[in-house]
Amino acid sequence: MPAVYHGWWVVAGLFLILTVSSGFGFYNHSVYLNALSADGAFSVADVSVAISFYFLAGGVAGIGVARLIDRVEVRRIMVVGAAIAGTALALLGQAREPWQLQGLFMLFGVGNTGVSIVIATTLVTRWFPGRNRSVALSLASTGLSFGGVAFTPMTASLLERMAFAEVAAGLGAAFFLLTAPVALLVARLPDAGAEDAAATAEAGRWQLGSALGTRFFILLTLAYILCFLAQVGGIAHLYNYAETDHGYAIAAQAVQALAIMSVMGRFLGGWLVTRITIRAFALACSVLQAAGLAGLALAEAPWQVLLAAAVFGASVGNLLMLQPLWLAEAFGVRSYPRIFAVANACALVGVASGPLVLGQAYAVVGYGFAYLAAGFVALASCACMAAAGAKPDPAGIPS
Repeated sequence: MPAVYHGWWVVAGLFLILTVSSGFGFYNHSVYLNALSADGAFSVADVSVAISFYFLAGGVAGIGVARLIDRVEVRRIMVVGAAIAGTALALLGQAREPWQLQGLFMLFGVGNTGVSIVIATTLVTRWFPGRNRSVALSLASTGLSFGGVAFTPMTASLLERMAFAEVAAGLGAAFFLLTAPVALLVARLPDAGAEDAAATAEAGRWQLGSALGTRFFILLTLAYILCFLAQVGGIAHLYNYAETDHGYAIAAQAVQALAIMSVMGRFLGGWLVTRITIRAFALACSVLQAAGLAGLALAEAPWQVLLAAAVFGASVGNLLMLQPLWLAEAFGVRSYPRIFAVANACALVGVASGPLVLGQAYAVVGYGFAYLAAGFVALASCACMAAAGAKPDPAGIPS
């Protein structure tokens, strides 16, 4: 019986690691925001700023991680990242001043980058050079959505019965214990000969400098800044928005509905991308995201909130998956880690500003108008993707 290709073990391990990374470090932000602002120690704006710093710090750290990938053993990067993230998360409950909260969220973001999307997508693109890449990335990155299903309702339930400091300490320990051992077992880059031998000569010649100057890269990066501003802002405030009008149970169900649909949509998306172009699917998902955000803005009854959250969720996982797939297809894998890290760092401007922008909008005009504006931002993202084209101009490749 032939041995299982190690790349599939990498996919399985990344699924678990990304489940923890996104559950504790992405979907749980809406629960942290609600819990930290509930007792009056911090305002919604204070926590929104801290969450924004988390994403900004992670974006900058991602560029450094991309430079380290070919110089330092990947599993070492991941273990150190897990230790930093777990420690910072455990200490969140001890913060008493806004600057302390901001500093801990920044450390959390830096550490989480060591076990998250830059590392994960690089491993998948290196291990899967051909047709299976979209399927492998779909399976691994489903962990990003499954984290909301597995951990956010659990965290919300724990916070109903326990103090935030106690819950945060437990989550921090769990973060490290659920990620570091898995990274030690499966995380490694393939031998040079196993990498993208099937890549076209044109794509394989792209370097970081020439890639960054293309119209394709600039417009696609702008599209994802807008996409993530709307998306992450909507997710970060979803629990607080639903809990304010409909209570804890509906709020938890809304986050869970979003995450479940993100999982289901990503499985379908990984299959669809083997049959239709990445560009066409990305445009469709952008329109779906705008519809979900507008639905949340206009929802009144609990069932309407849950339905809109589900529609929104169907777009979330796929849009996140499509960015690395599209960049790897366009530029090849040789310089992929650094190209993606820069694109991801730029996009994290949108990720970081999303919670802050929606938080400020909520304070001024309420959540209804805030979510409607986010829907229009999602449509602007769609327009930028359409203008970017399907791939970069080959004239940008140096001879």
